[in-house]
Amino acid sequence: MIVTAALISSQGRLFVAQRPPWKKFGLLWEFPGGKVEPGEGLEQSLVREIKEELCLDIRVHGLFKKISRQEPDFAIDLHAYWCAICGGTLRLIEHIAFMWANISELKQIDFTQADRLLIPFLESLPGFPDF
Repeated sequence: MIVTAALISSQGRLFVAQRPPWKKFGLLWEFPGGKVEPGEGLEQSLVREIKEELCLDIRVHGLFKKISRQEPDFAIDLHAYWCAICGGTLRLIEHIAFMWANISELKQIDFTQADRLLIPFLESLPGFPDF
């Protein structure tokens, strides 16, 4: 399964959202994004997912990291992109909470397995870009 994630940064913090309890990986936190549909490009998919899940328009600024992970019942290829909000009004459609977290806070958050793998790479950066 190919999925994308938005690393939306502002003032040294990244946007993270909490999954609802009734969904797979319920109550875990994630960088928002989702599955790439057949015939869809990675960046196109990410823009669509953020619009559907958060009612936000984003600009994709570039790939940060690709991580592949084998789960017990599926394989996942996660493509994490640096993004900036360029429009819309935040509404939680697919999540129950959100926060802006710095690297110290990110290390304490209970993330989905795939998103957790991004934390060491984020931690190695001198800071998060503001676009």
